[in-house]
Amino acid sequence: MGWCMKVEYSQSFVKAANKLSGKALKSVKEMLENVKKAEKIEDIANCKKLINYDRTYRIRIGSLRAFFVLYIITDGSIVKFEYLKFRGEAYKKETMEELRKKDTYQKQQD
Repeated sequence: MGWCMKVEYSQSFVKAANKLSGKALKSVKEMLENVKKAEKIEDIANCKKLINYDRTYRIRIGSLRAFFVLYIITDGSIVKFEYLKFRGEAYKKETMEELRKKDTYQKQQD
């Protein structure tokens, strides 16, 4: 068995998820289960690494985008979901700047 994924959530992510209902909420829950069961990043459906980021990824969930930062640790990895946004808001400058800070901050901690 490969590494196991530990999943954490920012307040922003939890707040956005709590506003969802119906099919969107079901899709997010299914995505999170997929991530928890994944042994490696390639096992996560609709997941892409953001260009020019070291460890920041996005998962497409219909019209939603879930952004996470991947932290590699000795006995596995931690996937920390930072943002859950609709496609129209997902790539705004403010969001990308905040993700850049989180991506860079972890790099300094290594």
